[in-house]
Amino acid sequence: MFMRKIISSTAVILTMLVVLTGCGTPAIDLFIDHVEKASAAETEVPALFEQLKQLEEKDQAHYANILEQGKDSNVNVQTLIDNSAKALEERKQAMDKVKQQLDEAMKQLGDQTSTVKDIKDDGLRQQAQDVLGAYNGRYEAFQQFYKSYDEWVKAEQAVYEQLKATDTKLKSIQESVAARNQAFKQAEQFKEQFNGFTAQFNVKKQALYTAAGVNQK
Repeated sequence: MFMRKIISSTAVILTMLVVLTGCGTPAIDLFIDHVEKASAAETEVPALFEQLKQLEEKDQAHYANILEQGKDSNVNVQTLIDNSAKALEERKQAMDKVKQQLDEAMKQLGDQTSTVKDIKDDGLRQQAQDVLGAYNGRYEAFQQFYKSYDEWVKAEQAVYEQLKATDTKLKSIQESVAARNQAFKQAEQFKEQFNGFTAQFNVKKQALYTAAGVNQK
């Protein structure tokens, strides 16, 4: 019984030490630590976007070829359509992986509003707010990009399905192509917004780290 009390007391002391240590960490250090954790959670994102770029370039070449060859008859484009349908699924899977990483990154960042407010230095606090604002804007832009990208993929799939059918009217195909083009334009707009916020975040993060005296490898 005596040993149990000692062990229990030791555990309480250790817990208190951990809490006190956490309380003693400057708010700017806590914020930067969470930013680093968020960045570490999305290390595969650049490679995934490069994969998406390559898939899109290949897919768009097929798309243009299918539309050209399918003007008079859809007989010669059946194989191309089947291959393009598979490519669309690969693109969706790649985008899903990006979303998983960015969702996890946001989870790692957490709500840093109160931490930023606790930063004592006015200059560093403002820079931290700028970093947080850029990151949150980037995440929101990606959510819109992800949604519009999914709509683009679905619209393109609809075009392929109509081209495969033997009884589809030309007007219906033209409407589907127009819808696909609009979805593509929307996705591109949100991608530009995402890229813009990403550039802002990187610049503001570097400025904050330099001001805070953080050494980056």
